[in-house]
Amino acid sequence: ITLSGYKIEIITNETARALDLLADQATQMRTAILQHRMVLDYLLAEEGGVCGKL
Repeated sequence: ITLSGYKIEIITNETARALDLLADQATQMRTAILQHRMVLDYLLAEEGGVCGKL
């Protein structure tokens, strides 16, 4: 299979775009997880922490 330089450039650009989207999704996921953990820590702290909940 032979690919012209133009096709390789298109594939490279699309791959870079996909990787950027994945990186953005990972950042958003980390932010959401951190926010949820902070809320859970706050709620559990009101009840004596994890040990108090058990």
